[in-house]
Amino acid sequence: MAGEDMMLQRFGKDFRKGTILFRDGDISKEMYVIHNGKVKISKQAGDAKKILAVLGPGEFVGEMAALLNKPRSATAEVMEDSLLLVIAPQTFETMIATDVSIAVKIIKKLASRILEANEKIESLMLKDNMSRIVHILTQMAETKGIKDRDDVIINVTAKELAREADADIPVVNDLIERLSQINIVMLEENVIRIKSIHKLKFFDFLALKKESGRI
Repeated sequence: MAGEDMMLQRFGKDFRKGTILFRDGDISKEMYVIHNGKVKISKQAGDAKKILAVLGPGEFVGEMAALLNKPRSATAEVMEDSLLLVIAPQTFETMIATDVSIAVKIIKKLASRILEANEKIESLMLKDNMSRIVHILTQMAETKGIKDRDDVIINVTAKELAREADADIPVVNDLIERLSQINIVMLEENVIRIKSIHKLKFFDFLALKKESGRI
């Protein structure tokens, strides 16, 4: 039996849509690896609930509590029927100690999340909606974009972009339409097509200069 099949047989568990894996402040320590499906990570900030991330296949959830033996720092909710690997802290530590490739993968993923968090903080520091949208689209094009001849395709919807920019969906749709009118982007089904990455980067450059007071 292949290694992946053995892992699924030993640790795999089905979760229904809407299941709460853990809540902010819980003392549970299990780590979850998403085999298929999606998990939403959120945190309550005053009266508002902020979505921190939506994770898909290959991503892991809850590793900080397992590694640091501390309460959960956010809430994890299953967004659609999903198959997850549920791994206890002791098993997690053994896997890291006996398989260097697992440890390296986790370190790379944690570093990637720190970088994404820094980029999100940078984008949220931009005051106006257009600057934030342009900055986020530029970052996504560079890190997640798929080349299609002269275009770059980003697998993101207007709703997901609104969440990233902490803006209302109608506002994002209006801004995307304005960028579309000058042939920089095009909103397609479940993707945004960057028609001119050079213009988008120039807009982003101007926004950052403006915020820094240099123009």
